Amino acid sequence: MVKTKAVAISLIIFSIIGIIHGAILDSFNVFVTWLLISLWIIFNIKILENVKRHREFNSPHNTAFFVIIPLFIGIFYSIWGYFTGILGENLLEGSDLYFSWWSIIFGFPFVVYGAHSLYRCFKKYNVIYFGTKSIKARLFGYILTFIVVLFILFYWIIFYTVIEFYNSPLIPLHFSVDLNLLLLFIITILVLIVFGFMSSQRPLPALTRDYIVQRTRRINSLTSPTALSSPSRQRNRVSSPTRTTPTSRTVSRTTRSSAQSSRTKPTSHRQSTRTRSTKSTQTRNIKPTSKGRNLDRFKPIASFLSEDDFKCIFCFKLPKLPEDRGRGIILCPRCRYPAHADEFKDWLRTSNLCSRCSTPIPYRYQRTPRIISVKNYLIIYRHFLRKKK
Repeated sequence: MVKTKAVAISLIIFSIIGIIHGAILDSFNVFVTWLLISLWIIFNIKILENVKRHREFNSPHNTAFFVIIPLFIGIFYSIWGYFTGILGENLLEGSDLYFSWWSIIFGFPFVVYGAHSLYRCFKKYNVIYFGTKSIKARLFGYILTFIVVLFILFYWIIFYTVIEFYNSPLIPLHFSVDLNLLLLFIITILVLIVFGFMSSQRPLPALTRDYIVQRTRRINSLTSPTALSSPSRQRNRVSSPTRTTPTSRTVSRTTRSSAQSSRTKPTSHRQSTRTRSTKSTQTRNIKPTSKGRNLDRFKPIASFLSEDDFKCIFCFKLPKLPEDRGRGIILCPRCRYPAHADEFKDWLRTSNLCSRCSTPIPYRYQRTPRIISVKNYLIIYRHFLRKKK
């Protein structure tokens, strides 16, 4: 994160440079230009930090920060090319268009990135996130392109017909059409027509409740107490000796006689079944080790587990009930970190790598992932945190 102290120091340094340079040239435009250069540097540092953070989690750049801010930075710094007193010489002399080193360094990179972000709203992204909320990327692309086109048209009308700069502290140094703004205006209209009106985006696969219920049936048995105790019973059956000894023969005779007596006495049969059920429940409560061994397959791969290891790798929130009822949880088959099922499906639209460990997700697992209900995943979460304590 860009620290407040560093921002304040850079603003002070560039303000001093701007005051000195502006006083020498007797130009208020030069003073403001130096302030804008410091802000441009701060913006770039912030963008690089966010890019590094998204690359660390292998996340797409479908946030408002990457879609809106670079676009309007490019527009604003291109507009300031009319007023700048630094690097403002027109490289297209004898033309009605304006393109200077100021436009190349400070405006053109963000104009190109902003135009590409508009394209991705129509063809690559499915949603654009505003913090914890989201909007459909295609709808947002329509809104943003209309805003950009209307903003540029409104600026040209105001700049060339309405505003008088005679008594203004900011005096434009030229009145030629800025090439950056003209290119962005044309590209925005082309993107809107070609990728907005003339093409359609492939819809997301339907993630219905029925699909989640079907996928959770297999996994529910693994986290339920009856299923967790069944493997131990199967082991006991397998480990029993196959040879019949004299003692086993006597035991079998006694069991036959007890079975005959139970047929003649229904009340004793009911009592014996009750005692067996109570014994089985007692053994389930006594042996949590089998449960722990089975739950290890859902444990995130980490040397030290904390609450953050059980949060969704996309929204960074812990699954909760009843807020997440019906959503389901999907684990990465490699690192076993969790993600909400709908966000996991959305992620697979843009990448086949795990957002946490960057391991390729098998195609079969992409088609039919194991989905755990939120209720059962909370059991897993409480088990491991309790075990840690």
